[in-house]
Amino acid sequence: MIFTKRYPYTLLLSFCLLCSGLMASPYAVFNHKVFYLPGEGPVVETYLDFHGKSVMMRLNKEGNVTGRVETTILFKQGDAIVTYDKKVLETPQMSPESIVDFLDVQRFRVDPGLYMVEVILLDLNDPEGIPVEFEVDLEVKDTPEGIFFSDISLIAAYKKTTEVNAYSKSGYDLLPMVSDDHAGSGLKELVLYTELYNTLEGLGEGEMFLYTSYLYDVNAGEKLEETQRFERKKAAEVLPIISKINIADIRAGDYKIVLEARDRENNLLSQQEHHFKRNFKDVPIDLKEITAEYLSRSWASVYDSKPELFDFIQSTRPISTQAERFALETTFEDYYVADLKQMQQYFLAFWEKRRPGDSETAWLEYKEHVDYVQDMYGTRNKRGYETDRGRVYLQYGPPDDITDRANEPSSYPYELWRYYKADRWNNVRFVFFDPQLTGRDYELLHCEGILGEIRNPQWRLLLEQRNTPMNNVDRQMGNPHFGGRVDEFFDNPR
Repeated sequence: MIFTKRYPYTLLLSFCLLCSGLMASPYAVFNHKVFYLPGEGPVVETYLDFHGKSVMMRLNKEGNVTGRVETTILFKQGDAIVTYDKKVLETPQMSPESIVDFLDVQRFRVDPGLYMVEVILLDLNDPEGIPVEFEVDLEVKDTPEGIFFSDISLIAAYKKTTEVNAYSKSGYDLLPMVSDDHAGSGLKELVLYTELYNTLEGLGEGEMFLYTSYLYDVNAGEKLEETQRFERKKAAEVLPIISKINIADIRAGDYKIVLEARDRENNLLSQQEHHFKRNFKDVPIDLKEITAEYLSRSWASVYDSKPELFDFIQSTRPISTQAERFALETTFEDYYVADLKQMQQYFLAFWEKRRPGDSETAWLEYKEHVDYVQDMYGTRNKRGYETDRGRVYLQYGPPDDITDRANEPSSYPYELWRYYKADRWNNVRFVFFDPQLTGRDYELLHCEGILGEIRNPQWRLLLEQRNTPMNNVDRQMGNPHFGGRVDEFFDNPR
């Protein structure tokens, strides 16, 4: 999941290559689910959701464009490759004016254990393409005893299978929702697929049982009774289940999908859960909804110091949408001219959009992180949230690993941050460095794994220029030097 900037080629001939965006290298979001085959064991289903505009397209005689991506997926234990798949993925034909995303689904029969899944992507239409590589840790658990569920897979669309293909399962073509841990305001219902195993052996042929699905509100610590659905099911060796949960009236927050199987006496046979977040960040803020009376009774009204409130509003920049950032740069650009009431309205609406009915708690939780990055990264000239490390911390949360290298020979002081999961991206790494040797304000040099963040192919070279002049602008690697361990730490942060 690497990207870089590139400018489109000029179209000289009808069959030349088209660059479909400003990103070189294929970009894809990776996810996986575990299912089971009776008598055989676990099957890992992998998904790659490609960003269409990150792939070079070739124009064909019909005036459409297609791409070709070589995908390699390896399951490794140590240095040993347990299983793998390598193939050339042909994209669907698309209009040059309408490049869309596309999916790849693979299935791997593996034994229980710990694996490192290595994914390698290569754009075969890009003459200068370099492989994109990333790794994901994966634990495949032993086949449970008794009655049990598979993983829960959220489905973007489905239909009955008429011709078996890569998306076919249990008589349906299932299009997975690869980034399945977020649900925006436009999503009115969740469609999910799961499999329930061993009810035939555990209950007996022809026996009926109760299948229940519902949402559990993590913030409130309670089941949402209005989302609960009951279905009677008949015992089977493998029972595929497609069900729906209405979330049209569900507010923003953290939730769990909960599935249960119960016998005639209401004894719990099995339970499965899947976490997801409901967010309304894509809905524009409407200050008209915050009336003067509502504002006067709200927690936001106590913030009556314009300098303080201005600072609090600006601290939301790392988690703001594009429209909200525009408001920060225009309406709230200067607290001397900004209207206090309007600032209070905006601040209240901002947090109500993220956690309706509990907006003050949402703000106070975020403020703890704002205070933390101020203590850790704030400088004389910048608030903590204005620094690169502070912004990344607030936007993606605390990293799983930080490697701090302040005194490596020939390298500027640097930090490597690794996230196993940042928002919807997996195995993300950030490189910060201090070229001015301030000891405080580290700049973001390179990010690997997130679409839209800085990707700098020469980051190693720039990092190691403290004592070595940069005399070749095309070179990307630094010079080997005693004590230099950036590649070791970048691959294995600690």
